[in-house]
Amino acid sequence: MRNIILLTIILNFTPQLKAQNYDLPPNPKAGKCYERCFDYEKKFEWKEVDCEKIKAERNKEKTKEELIKIEQKKLKMEKYQEKLKELGYEVDITGIADNKTINAHHKYLKKKKKDEKRKRKAEKRKAKSE
Repeated sequence: MRNIILLTIILNFTPQLKAQNYDLPPNPKAGKCYERCFDYEKKFEWKEVDCEKIKAERNKEKTKEELIKIEQKKLKMEKYQEKLKELGYEVDITGIADNKTINAHHKYLKKKKKDEKRKRKAEKRKAKSE
């Protein structure tokens, strides 16, 4: 009976431990504003920004150039999501960096780093044998 209860607890809470939510910063402070920073070569991170700047940007009307720039970023993200999907990661192609995209991005960077490390080791071995 004790084993069944323990098994039930483990099965219920394991997925929750593994799930990471990137919709909110890890340790947000009251009264502070944060901005998502997505770089294609680095892990996703949150940066603290000036709240007044954010409010001013939201209220300001966007120019044609700004709208074009936003659309270009969205298209770039869609292409990156397509690339991740082709590599076998579970991603929805939306043009927005959602949780699935960020998780796949982190896995891709980890795999890329591991492959580079293997390549360097292979080159070292090759250089030693010559």
